[in-house]
Amino acid sequence: MNLTISDIKWAAEECERQRSGELSVAWMCYALGWMRDYDRSGVTDHDMQGIVGMLGSQVEPIVNRDGFRRVEVRVGWVNMPPASQVHRLVNNLCDEGSYLTPAEWFREFEEIHPFRDGNGRTGAILFNWMNGTLDDPVTAPDFWNPSHPNFQGHV
Repeated sequence: MNLTISDIKWAAEECERQRSGELSVAWMCYALGWMRDYDRSGVTDHDMQGIVGMLGSQVEPIVNRDGFRRVEVRVGWVNMPPASQVHRLVNNLCDEGSYLTPAEWFREFEEIHPFRDGNGRTGAILFNWMNGTLDDPVTAPDFWNPSHPNFQGHV
C-alpha cells in the first residue's frame, strides 16, 4: 500500500470532521489503500455489494466486523431506514448505481446508513473511487450542511 502524506492528511481531516478519533485515521488509510486495488471498469453490481460491505468493515473493523448493521440507528434526530431494509436498499443502490453520479450515489448511500459506524468515511472513499479521484482524494459533498446548495435537512 503506497500512501502519501496527502492521503494521510485527507483521511485525518475526514476523521476529524466526523469526530471518529485517531485510530480511525489508520483504519481509513488501510481501507483507502485496499480500495485503490479495484479497477472500477470491471466491477459488476454483485461485486459492488461485496465491496461496500468489505470496505465498511475495514473503515470500522470492530463495530462493523459483522457487515451491515442489524440495529436501528439515528443520526441526530433522524431515524435511518430500519435494519431489516438495509440489505435490500444497498442492493438496489448497487443495481442502479451506474445511472447515478458519484455525488448522487454517495448521498443515497449515506441516507441508507448501512453500517453502525463509519458510514461517512466509507462513503467518502466510495465517492472518490467512483469520481476517479481516489489517487488524490477530495472531500465528498456535504448535502446535510445548511450552507450546501442542495441541503434538504437529512442525515
